[in-house]
Amino acid sequence: KGIIVLEDNCEALGAKYGEKFLGTFGDFGTFSFFYSHQITSGEGGMIVCNNKKDYEILLALRSHGWSRGKGVYEKNAKKYPNLDPRYIFINSGFNLRPTDIQAAIANNQFKRLETFRKIRSTNKSKIINSLKKDKRWNNQFKFVEYSKKIKASYMVLPILIDRKFHYKKKKFINFLEKKGLETRPVISGSFVNQPSSKLYNLNPGNQRFRGAQEIQDLGFVIGLHTKNIKMSKVKFIIDLLFSIDTI
Repeated sequence: KGIIVLEDNCEALGAKYGEKFLGTFGDFGTFSFFYSHQITSGEGGMIVCNNKKDYEILLALRSHGWSRGKGVYEKNAKKYPNLDPRYIFINSGFNLRPTDIQAAIANNQFKRLETFRKIRSTNKSKIINSLKKDKRWNNQFKFVEYSKKIKASYMVLPILIDRKFHYKKKKFINFLEKKGLETRPVISGSFVNQPSSKLYNLNPGNQRFRGAQEIQDLGFVIGLHTKNIKMSKVKFIIDLLFSIDTI
C-alpha cells in the first residue's frame, strides 16, 4: 500500500498480459522509440500516467520545469500574478521535448504497430521452428517461454546457447558478425558488472544475480524484420546458428 509503481516498458510496446497492455498496470509507464525498438521516431519515447496532476508535473519536467500546456499556463498565471506568465518555472526539469518531425514519424508508426508486432512474431516462429525441425537440432539453443496470458511484442529474437558451448560464445558471436548476421547482447547482462554500477556503489554487498549472469554469459539477440522474411533468409540464419557445433 502506498507504493508508487513505475513500469519500465521501453522494450515491450504493444505487449499485453491478459487483455491489459503492459505499461498500464502501474502509476507510470515508460516507452522507448529508439530506432531498433518496436516503432521509432529516431530517438525519444513517451511516458503515460493515470491522472491530470501527474500529467502536469511530467509536462513541466520535460521542458525545464516550465509552466506549459493548455490549462496549466493559465492556472499558474493566475496563481503567480507577480511573475511574467510566459516564464514561470514550477519544478525542476530537463529538455526532453520531441521535435515536430519526431512526433510525426512516431504518430505514423503507431498506426502500424500491431502489423509490425504480428510480422515479427511470425518471423520469430519461422526461425525457431526451422531450427527445431532441422536434422541438426540437438538443443543447442534455448528460447524464451512465457505464459499463454501474454501477447508478446518482439523487437528482437533472444537466444541462449547451451551451457556446453559457453567457452566458445565470444568466438561464435564474432563468427556470426563476420558472416553478416548482426547480434547484440541482451541489454547489459547483469548490470552489477557495469562500470556505472561500481561508480555509484549499486551492489555494496557484491551479490551475484544468477539469472542475470546466465543471460550475460549465454545470451544474445538477433534482429526480427518488420517484413515477412523468405525461407532463403531463414536458411541463411539457421545455417549460421548451427555453425556453433563446428567452429
